[in-house]
Formats: sequence, structure tokens, C-alpha cells
Amino acid sequence: MSEAGSQNHSDGPADPPSGNGAPGAEGPGYGPEAGPPAREDEVFLLDILLVLARKKTLIVRTTLVFMLLGITYALLAPEEFTSEVRVVREAQQKGGELPGGLPGGIGGGALSGLGISLGGAAGGLTPQAYPDVLKSHEVRQAVVRDTFRFPDAERPMTYVEYVNRPPGPLGIMLKYTLFLPLTLKKNLGEIISGPPVPAGTTDAGAPVIPSEEEDEALESIVEKVSASVDKETGLMTISVTAGGSLLASELAESFLDHFKKRVRAIRTEKVRERLRFVKGRFEEAEQELENVEDRLAQFLERNQNPTTATLQFRRDRLQRQVSFKEQLYSELQSQHTQTRLDLQRRQPVVTVVEEPVPPTEPSAPDRTLVVLMSLLLGGILGMGISFGSESLEQVKDDDEEQEKLDEIRNRLIPTRWQKHKSM
Repeated sequence: MSEAGSQNHSDGPADPPSGNGAPGAEGPGYGPEAGPPAREDEVFLLDILLVLARKKTLIVRTTLVFMLLGITYALLAPEEFTSEVRVVREAQQKGGELPGGLPGGIGGGALSGLGISLGGAAGGLTPQAYPDVLKSHEVRQAVVRDTFRFPDAERPMTYVEYVNRPPGPLGIMLKYTLFLPLTLKKNLGEIISGPPVPAGTTDAGAPVIPSEEEDEALESIVEKVSASVDKETGLMTISVTAGGSLLASELAESFLDHFKKRVRAIRTEKVRERLRFVKGRFEEAEQELENVEDRLAQFLERNQNPTTATLQFRRDRLQRQVSFKEQLYSELQSQHTQTRLDLQRRQPVVTVVEEPVPPTEPSAPDRTLVVLMSLLLGGILGMGISFGSESLEQVKDDDEEQEKLDEIRNRLIPTRWQKHKSM
């Protein structure tokens, strides 16, 4: 009876399928041991907070150290001042002719490049090249030879003299301690290459080949000047940074002066070459005309009334030569005058919109920014060290990861160093 009942009970209807809205006991998320699924991002965030909580002392100390370093640098860093100059190139018509005969007037032709036309066909300089002209070797060399008043110098001196002046006690200490590798490299280079080549000079006595002292000054001053061109307005801004307000203004004025001279020389180079050629031919024609006139005068003095055909032919030939030389002389004189006028018309007009003035406020260092960046860098470095040390501690508890770490150490660190460290 019990077996039959048991059999009937086993042969009874099966449990309803899960498709009827009642999921089975073995379905996911159900059962006595099943719980809500864990979120990986919450676990990852908790791990980060746990590491930060464990290593809070290390993070705070690292941040404080960097903050102190930043405050020290902000207080001890020398102040720098920036003086700015704004210039614009007035447009001229092609060929250098000014519209309406107004000297220095703005041309009515189409503006090229950055909106400022250089005018004329002499030279290929465009406003896009102005920043390069400002930093060119010729401009910088002219600037470093000028005399300035430096804040930490007793007397006015050239920039070359200032850069190459004898260092003070602090400079000597840094030269043979912190900068010792650079000092040894420089001295070794002088021993190998021999003494520096002396600078050549022109007829006026100006150096042609920069000396070693000038090379150092040229490399130093290029970091103090910068230029930018506004494409919409055509204005070029020249910025000069120096360790003194008055010095920055004087350097900006020197750069502006030599920049205008260099632009003028480049733009009028072809006209100057033609002027030199015409001037040379004009002087030759003038000398030849004087010679022919002297020969004719001497002939007429000896033969006041030439009667023979030979003397008449010689007189006519000398008169034709004088007439030809007079025409040539007159033509070259006209070309010489015209070329000189053309040179004056093609002079590029660089208008100074804003003159250099001594700045009242320093441009560097930004002490607030230095301290904030030090805090940020210290915090990031402290957290990085914390996560790195925590990862190493976890690796030590895992045998497989420890083996990988030992292999990395063996491949990167020589074996003899490891033995020496273990001893």
C-alpha cells in the first residue's frame, strides 16, 4: 500500500515549467544562498578609498614637502619683466610708388599675406617672415653689441660683456658643484679643438665672425625675445623679457631699431645693387667724358684752324666722341637720380603702434600658480607612491606574482649588485 502510494506519488504530475511565470528553484538570482549581484565599480572605488585611508600620512607628508619647495621657489625666484612693442607695416603700391604722391601713405592695392602688403617688387620678404627676421643672426648680433644698464651691474655695458662677466661667489660654487659636468665638457672641448678662432673685422672695425663670447650672448638673448603676428589686424607684437623693468624696455627698443633696419636692408637689396651698378657706370662715363673733352681741347689748341682733311677728320671724330659721351653721361645721370628716388620710395614703412615702456608689474614668477602646481604635483606623486607600495605588498602575498617580480628584478638589476646588497 505504501509502495503503491509511493509509486502513485512518484508518477504524479511534474512540477510546472518555469515558462508559466514561476521560475524554478535553480534559476539565477533565486535560492537560499543567492543574493543581490555585486557592482564592480563600487568595489573598485572602495579599494581606492581604502588605500588612500591607509596611506594618508604618506600622501600628506609628500604634499607638504612639495608645497614647501614651491613656496621656497616662489619667494627666491628672481622677478622678470616683459616689455611689448606693437608695429604694423603700411602698404605701398607695387613698384614703390605712393598713391596720390603722399609720402608714407597707405596703398590701395590688395593686401597680401597677413593683410599687410610690403609693396614694390624689390626683395621677397613678406610679413609672415617678420618674426624670423626679428630673431635673425644679424638683428641679435646688433643688439648684443649695444650698451644697456643692467640692474646688477655697476656701469653700463654691452650685452656681450654682461653675459661673459666674471661670476660671483655663488656662480663659482655652482660652476664647480652643480654645473661641474658642463664645466668639464666646455674645458675638454677647448683642449680638443684648440683656442677659439679670433673674430674677423671689417674696414670699420666691426666683427664679422662672432667670437666665442658673442656666441654665448647670441644664445642667451634669443630666449628673451618673442614675436607674434595677428592675422586679422596685421599687428606684430614684440615681447622682450628681462630681469629689470628698465632693461626690458631698453632691449625692446634696441630690437625694434635693428629690426626696422634689417627689414629696410632686405626690402631694398635689389634696388641698392642696381644703384651701385648705375653709380659705377655713371662715374666711369663722367671720367671718359672728361678725357675726351681734354683730348678735344688739346687738339683745338694745337690746331686752331685745321686746313687739311686729316686734321678736319680728327676734329670731327673727337667731337662725335664728346657728343656720344655727353649723351651717355646724361642718360646715366638720369638713371642714377631715378634709382635713388626709387630707393627712397621703396623704403618699407614700419609704423610703431605702441612704443616700449618700462613695465610696472613683473610677468614672472606667478607665485600663486607655483604653489598650486606644487600642491597638485605633491598630491599626485603621494597617491602614486601609495598605490605603488600597496601593489607591492599584495604581490608579496601571492606566490605567482612574487615569482614574476623576482624575474623582473633579476633581468633589470645585475647579479653582482644583488649579491652586494644581500651582504
